[in-house]
Amino acid sequence: MAINWDILKANYLRANRATQLDSLALNLTRIQILATSGADESIAQHLVRESQFFIEWTVPGIDLETDLTFASELVDLQRLLSRWKLSWSDLWANENQRQEVATLAQQWCDRIYGQCELLAG
Repeated sequence: MAINWDILKANYLRANRATQLDSLALNLTRIQILATSGADESIAQHLVRESQFFIEWTVPGIDLETDLTFASELVDLQRLLSRWKLSWSDLWANENQRQEVATLAQQWCDRIYGQCELLAG
């Protein structure tokens, strides 16, 4: 299944910020579930890449005067996802590392949902 990233980007950018962040958080939840179970490695790997795109598309629209901290956090998440991607096969094959992925994905998901609550409030 080939992904048309241009279409995905256009749809993603049409959504409001809360919906964009919700999509990122949902991906992280899916990664957490797959890492916990050890199932569907290729789907989890795809979700990591898609999440990287979501961050790449989100950060330029953030007002750095008011949300610099959150933009920095997203860049930190981007770095984490890049580290995962670089050693994906080894990471996924190691139960302890995969469980660490699950834990970190859940922590990041919680942080992003916290930002969504701020946007909604």
